[in-house]
Amino acid sequence: MNNAPKYECGTLRYSLMQVVGVFFWMLAGAFAFTILTCCFTSASPFLFRNNGLSDTFIAVILGTVLSWMNTIMNPIVSTASDRCRSRLGRRIPFILYTAFPAAVLLAAMPFYKHLLAFLPETVLGISSLALLLGFGAIAFNFFWLFVGILYYYLIPDVIPDKFVARYFGMYRVAGAAAGICWGKLLFPYVESHPQIVYPAAAAIYLVLILLMCYIVREGEYPPPENSCDKNSAAWYVRFYRNILVYFKECYCHKYYLLFYMTSLAFALSGCVNIFLNFFYRYGCNMDMQSIGTLGVWMSLVTIITCFCAGFLVDKLGGFCSSLGALALMMLFNILGGFFITDYTTALIWRIPLAIAGGVYAVASGRMLVEVYPRSKFGMIASGSNLLCSLFVGLINWPIGKFSEFLKTADSSTSVMLGNWDLMPYLRGYRFVNYWCAICIFISFLLLLYFYIFMQRKRIASGVDRPAEK
Repeated sequence: MNNAPKYECGTLRYSLMQVVGVFFWMLAGAFAFTILTCCFTSASPFLFRNNGLSDTFIAVILGTVLSWMNTIMNPIVSTASDRCRSRLGRRIPFILYTAFPAAVLLAAMPFYKHLLAFLPETVLGISSLALLLGFGAIAFNFFWLFVGILYYYLIPDVIPDKFVARYFGMYRVAGAAAGICWGKLLFPYVESHPQIVYPAAAAIYLVLILLMCYIVREGEYPPPENSCDKNSAAWYVRFYRNILVYFKECYCHKYYLLFYMTSLAFALSGCVNIFLNFFYRYGCNMDMQSIGTLGVWMSLVTIITCFCAGFLVDKLGGFCSSLGALALMMLFNILGGFFITDYTTALIWRIPLAIAGGVYAVASGRMLVEVYPRSKFGMIASGSNLLCSLFVGLINWPIGKFSEFLKTADSSTSVMLGNWDLMPYLRGYRFVNYWCAICIFISFLLLLYFYIFMQRKRIASGVDRPAEK
């Protein structure tokens, strides 16, 4: 008789060794996903800039357009996966069937310029190179969004509740390990050898994500809520009904809306991430090797933090841990804006920021499990992602224009706040630090309010998730 302890996740039953196995292959997928994402988000701004494209173009394509793609696709993909019932499960089929085109399109990014020989110099007043790189980024992002959206929803489908916080800790460790490999082995060659860096990242992703999809198995799910005979109504009637259900479930609960606002404020802090390496490169005069090494150190710190934070968050809870981490992240972004001038000062101020960020990364994952219902996890979570991507897309264009203004401003240009000239604190992409601090401060205040609101609702309703009452 097998006396091994059993851990449950829906209809799945694991022994401890099986839990370890699921952890390993899910983390392998996380490693692959992070390598793919690092390559696109870190290398593409340099690829665009080195081909003569402006900061505004970079912000619009890599920020606005891609965020709005997420706005449109996220609720569709999330709801479709929630309602999908297949032999492979409800999340894995989408990840599996989009893996190959995502890898191919990423690998092709540095080679689009070779097509210029067959194209006119401009099309409708826009350079052919800009159109090619923009199209390549959009096409890649379409397929990347499937894994970018659904990997997180797969976690509560295959990881037992008892281990969720620890998994999110290990997930961040895997991501940080991928960041180390990226920063040390690939990032230093982003400017000099993009034709090698992009295909290498694509190959790593394709191999590991296919292995994850082959080995990890989802359980069985009950029929989707409100399921009915497909022939009972025309497709456009069903589509309309699904839209109504989606907006009712996501946006008609104050409980969810308040939580969405905290995520939105934090997401807006990331609008400037496409310029963060420009801050190190052109604002602090760091070379590519130094920027990559800084990323390695921050990843090492994140690994240690996330490994320890999983156990800490299980004890303190997601909300208390998140609030403390947000307060520290705000502080160290402000200090970094004032004091980072070179590689050494970047290490001094970015390492404590990485510690706080690691705690928040783990704690925020735990919060999702505490707030969102398992049966509609994908749909409800996508409501937050939709709002975030919509407003991030709106903000990216003015940020790109502001960055262009700062880049082209001469020594006589000033930005006055009363009698205080802010220009010395904004030049060289230094503004990215203060933008992050402001958005994180707003997120902290909103999360604190939501936590108090949630606790009162729990006491009044007697349930863990008051929106379900």
